[in-house]
Amino acid sequence: MRRLNQIESILTRLLEGIIVLCFAGIFILVITLVLLRYGFNTTIIGGNEMVVILFTYTSALGAAVIVGKREHIAITWFIDKLPAGPRKVVDIINLLAIAFINAAMIFFSIHWIQTTGNYLTAVLRIQQLYAQIIVPVGCGVVVLYCLHQIVLLLPPLNRPTNRRLKSMSRAW
Repeated sequence: MRRLNQIESILTRLLEGIIVLCFAGIFILVITLVLLRYGFNTTIIGGNEMVVILFTYTSALGAAVIVGKREHIAITWFIDKLPAGPRKVVDIINLLAIAFINAAMIFFSIHWIQTTGNYLTAVLRIQQLYAQIIVPVGCGVVVLYCLHQIVLLLPPLNRPTNRRLKSMSRAW
């Protein structure tokens, strides 16, 4: 279980780093584009398109990180009133619903990418695949985070601890 938590922590830090880089890129591009537009009456060709692509990456990865941290939008007033057992059941159902929706998005986005991914973007002239691929990737990470959270909510398996193993060996 500890290994799973370490992997989840590393993945979250990696995704947060990518999100920071995307936000920095958006910030720098927007400031530069505004200065160029109003200060010099020019622009960077493809700058607006790149901002949109970076925003898409930020949104998809940010949604995954938020689900992993259990900070997604939720109204928990009723759930907070439940005892611990039923609350876990509701939490598991909630996580399964989120995982199912994201799995469906993966399924449908693959067809979408196969259909339109080879078309070139209007200005940058790169395949749309590079902008679209983040949708199934982000949804896949959400599914992994949901499964990890469900594993954490489930009761531990009845594995004998070291102390119980020693007492069992003495009994033999």
